[in-house]
Formats: sequence, structure tokens, C-alpha cells
Amino acid sequence: MDNLISIIIPTYNRAYCLPAAIDSVSEQKGVRWELIIIDDGSTDATRSILDSYKDVAQIRHYYQEHRGVSAARNHGVFRAKGDYLIFLDSDDSFQPGLLKCLREEEYWKFDLICWEVLKKVDGKSSHWKPVGLEKIYNNITASFLAGSACYKKKIFEEAGGFDPSINFGENYELGIRISQLKDLKVHIISRLFLIYNINTKLRESNSVQNKLLSIENLLVKHKELYLFDPLSHARLVYQIGLLKQQSGKSSEAMRLYIQAYKIKPDYLKPLLRYVLLKGKKVLAF
Repeated sequence: MDNLISIIIPTYNRAYCLPAAIDSVSEQKGVRWELIIIDDGSTDATRSILDSYKDVAQIRHYYQEHRGVSAARNHGVFRAKGDYLIFLDSDDSFQPGLLKCLREEEYWKFDLICWEVLKKVDGKSSHWKPVGLEKIYNNITASFLAGSACYKKKIFEEAGGFDPSINFGENYELGIRISQLKDLKVHIISRLFLIYNINTKLRESNSVQNKLLSIENLLVKHKELYLFDPLSHARLVYQIGLLKQQSGKSSEAMRLYIQAYKIKPDYLKPLLRYVLLKGKKVLAF
């Protein structure tokens, strides 16, 4: 098979690291590919960097007003000509041999193909592998981190693409919808092909406000699914409580911790957090 794979990079003010992401794609061999870069309203030197690749036929770039990573990825899919899609963040990079390995593994027989990741979070490294996911994902083994999965375009479109109202955890929100599709064919490659870099201070999506908005939208959108997965439901409510606490809303946080505990009483993390916060409030008086 000689399917075209469309690789999509959304970027916003990442001129300092964008070339490394682009070069990690352009060095790939073994499969026909195209690279689509969506500049999501950058105000730094991103445009001049993209112009330096204008003579590379396989690379195309487009500009849009700043609308967030989910809208940028959807824009990239709209421009894509391939039958398969890979989303790569502009501060990450592929290891050599990814596309060659996909061909060797006959990726065209599957709907979703996932591989291993070297995560670098604020300078600390860990080796991450696709794992068995929660009930809300139908317990499939997969990874939905950007850059760690290849999607059949038809499956991506059937699931509805990325939700523009969610810009934190958007990959796994898409994964919830994809995992609901019938007869989903998933394949795991037990090799490391992505360097996943996170500097929490530089990521716009890591702001408390953005996390809260995205997670609250996630809970409302998939409320019925979460009712059938108490552990995931409790974890999500706990996470909202933690974000409320970080934003100084301790009373709301305490209410959410108790709510999370009631959803899943053997999940003790929210109860412990409630007790600690309650103790601090008592000591404050």
C-alpha cells in the first residue's frame, strides 16, 4: 500500500523550537508524507521560519487568527490530502524511522496505531508506553498523546474531529469519542518514536483558567459516559476541585472533593485533600 500520511503541526509563538519539529518530519523515509503547518496567529518569527521551507514541495503552511490548538488541528485536517493523520506539537519531535516502521507494521490495516514516548516534563525524563485505558475508553490499550498516534482519517472524521472548546486534554477527549466507535482496530508498536517536551511555564494550555474551562466542558459533554465509569468521574471532579483550590476558591474546592469522594468512596485522594484543606481553614482562625 502507498497511502499518503498527512502530518499536522499546529504552532503558536514557537519559533525557537519549530525547526526541530519540522526537520524531524522531513528526515522521515519509507512512506509518502505531507507536512501541514498551521500558524495559529503567531506574533514572533514563526512566519519567517515557515517561509524558509517554502521550496519543499511536501511542506505547506497556512495562517489563521489565534483560535487555539484544537481549531488549528481541524484546519490542518481540512487541508490534508492523506488517508492517515498524525498530529505533532511544535515543541516535540519524531525519532528517525517512524514512518518506515509504520509501513513495516502495515499501518493501513488499522484505524489507530500507537507507539512509545520519551516524555520530558520540565527537564525530567520518563519512558511512556501505551496503556490499558479506563472504562470510559472501553478499556482499549492506546495512546492519544499528540505525536504518539496515527489515525485513519475516516475514523477521525467519524468521531467529529477536535472540539474547539477544549484546548487542554483535547487529545484524550477525542480519544473518548474514537474509542466509542464500533469494531475499532488498534495496533501498538513497541518502539519509542516521539520525544514529548513539556515546559509547563511556556504552555498556554497549562494555565489554571484554561484547564478549568476545558475540563468543565469535558465533564458536561460526556456526563452520561462518566456515570458508567465512577473512578474516571471521581478523578475528573477531583481535578476540578484541585484547580479551584489553586485559583483561591477553597470553599468550592472542598465541595468538589466531597462530591468526588461520594462518587467513588474507595478513591481516597479527594477525602485526604478535603481533610488537609479543612485543617488549614481551621488553623487560619
